[in-house]
Amino acid sequence: MKAILPFIVSFLFLGPCFAQADLTKIDSLNKLVGIQTGTERIETLIALSEAYRKVSFDKSIKAGSDAEQYANEISLDTLKGKILLSMGESASLTGDYALALDYYKKALASFQNTVNYSALGKTYDMMGLVYRNMANYEKAIESFAMASDIFRKHNLNKQLAGSESHIGLVYFNQGNLSKAVDYYYQARLVYKELKDTLRFAKLTMNMGLVYWQWNKNQLALDMHLEALPIFERKKDYLELGRALNNIGMMYYQDVKDTVKALEYYEQSLEIRKKLGNQSGMATVLSNIGNVYRDRGQMTEAFERYDKAMKICEAIGYKEGIVRLYYYMAAAYHKSDNYKESNRYLDKCLEMSTELGIKSYSIIVNEYKLKNYAALGDFSGFKNEFTIYSATKDSLASELNDISVKETEARFKIDELLPEIERLEVENARQQNLINLYQYSLIGLIALAIMITLFVIIRKKAHSSESIAG
Repeated sequence: MKAILPFIVSFLFLGPCFAQADLTKIDSLNKLVGIQTGTERIETLIALSEAYRKVSFDKSIKAGSDAEQYANEISLDTLKGKILLSMGESASLTGDYALALDYYKKALASFQNTVNYSALGKTYDMMGLVYRNMANYEKAIESFAMASDIFRKHNLNKQLAGSESHIGLVYFNQGNLSKAVDYYYQARLVYKELKDTLRFAKLTMNMGLVYWQWNKNQLALDMHLEALPIFERKKDYLELGRALNNIGMMYYQDVKDTVKALEYYEQSLEIRKKLGNQSGMATVLSNIGNVYRDRGQMTEAFERYDKAMKICEAIGYKEGIVRLYYYMAAAYHKSDNYKESNRYLDKCLEMSTELGIKSYSIIVNEYKLKNYAALGDFSGFKNEFTIYSATKDSLASELNDISVKETEARFKIDELLPEIERLEVENARQQNLINLYQYSLIGLIALAIMITLFVIIRKKAHSSESIAG
């Protein structure tokens, strides 16, 4: 068992602190709204809407609507896009993706006629995140690409790094880990250069998840522990909730410590409840269900799965639904209900294929093999084994292709070596000629100086002789 040093975050202390801080901020903003007019009042209403996100979705939308209505009353169209963008973020956080997209599309219309390229790009970026949560990866990439083009064109490097890190997130969801880590790494370099510690920490955590998938477990945990105190210090509770959930998964899957895993999961769940982060709540509830499943506490496991499924279906969180199908199939398998397990595996595979998520095909196939073997269903086992063999053959073929390409590349290098060696000899010869020319030139200059000095001395000597005479 790996020796892992836990990083404990006391939510008993943390929760009341940030709740009280938010209420104090909300109270101050409400007082300002009552005495302000014009642009200042709208800016305060936007800030109030964002502050309410951690307390009440309805109040957040109400403050945003008040800002929009007031902007219409005083004919201040320049801030309407900013208001709609903020309202879209509130709707997205609570899982109302249809409403979020509606706000974002209206925000785009407002920004199109302005020179606020940062806000225009951010709107496309936020739309991409919504599409990503809906598992509409094609639309997500398209939106992120639009954002990246705007940021690149107008030299907004910090924002560009953000949109490209989101593209990395989509590739991660699709199981394309190499592409994901490339995008994460490049964005992380930008944030390091800009000394943006919070975003650097987010990318560090995301890269940690890639390394975790590559079974670099200690490195993955270390990267999360590096990011965790930064999220706490910067009061980014959304990312803190993610980090706690991820560390819980590492304790659950790698260390096999379900007690420690539950501690982290429960801390994450409490934070996500306070934030109203629906997709995050569904994810951590699913993970808690897995702990109870492995303990053999099936009633508690399915209770968490059912809660998570209701959230996922309500907000259209398709990735969460696919994941739950697989988790529930595993639970039915553990309960010896192999037919029900296969039914959920079929639903998982069908939906993941439809969404273009490749990571489930092999693990679903392997579970179905176990189910058919337990049922004594030779025909079903034979069909699944055919799929299993084809998959392994396909992987072997891909490995062979890579080997061939690597060999061809090596051959090309070998072919080029004689030419490279010839060029090196020619370069050395040219360098010798240059050195010879330089030395000759120096010699000629020295000779010229000596002749000049000799002439001067001779003239002085003749002059002295004339004076003496």
